[in-house]
Amino acid sequence: MQNNQTSAEGTPAAQQVMTGEELAQFEQFKKIKLLEQTRARISKVECDNLSPVASRAELKNLCRESERLGLGAIVVLPVFIKPCVAYLGSDPKCSLVSVVSYPHGSDTTQSKSAAVKRAVKDGVDEVEVYAPVSAIKEGNLVYFKRECKKLLRAAKPRALRIVLDCSYLDEKELIRACNCIADCGVNFVRLVNAGGLSAIASAKTALRGKSNLKADAHTLAEMEEAEALGVSFVNCNGAVEICSRMLAQAQTGE
Repeated sequence: MQNNQTSAEGTPAAQQVMTGEELAQFEQFKKIKLLEQTRARISKVECDNLSPVASRAELKNLCRESERLGLGAIVVLPVFIKPCVAYLGSDPKCSLVSVVSYPHGSDTTQSKSAAVKRAVKDGVDEVEVYAPVSAIKEGNLVYFKRECKKLLRAAKPRALRIVLDCSYLDEKELIRACNCIADCGVNFVRLVNAGGLSAIASAKTALRGKSNLKADAHTLAEMEEAEALGVSFVNCNGAVEICSRMLAQAQTGE
């Protein structure tokens, strides 16, 4: 015979109160879930050090902290690729990315292609190449498309990212550039100096789901805003400090 005892409100008595052990298990489950979600967010955060006076000690520390936190990637100048490959070790948790034609994209396509090939040979996982701002502003999209295709070939078997500096491009120019990038099959677009959320939204729409989007942020609030707009990765110079704080809060269940 089944026990159909119910409370005054009609709820089975067995469901009314959790035992102390069940409550502890539930709280532990919530902490584990929060920690998993936080680590997943951190894996989408990248940190760069593109300072011309960066020291080997600073880069070694960045590699160590990025591995500890589980950051998605670190971005460094080409001269530091080989040291960072060594610092990250044989089985790194985060990717290594380097920049080409930083910061204005004014090198020739031939020079960019050679630099991309060199970066791949030195051991990067992905290469970020700064777009030719002058060509985009002049409306010379044939040149820009041709460059993107050559860079894609140069980057194989690694992934290519094109960097668009929003401080030089208006919204129409940004949209046209993103359309070209998506049509060429480039893996990633990075926006720098976006100066607001409208540029992210415009780029996201123009890419039409064909390319992933990375945007820069400086604070946790800016990171959250970019994430809400659907960016695939967020770049933050203060990523180590911010993500350390996020992880510590998750570990204490706050």
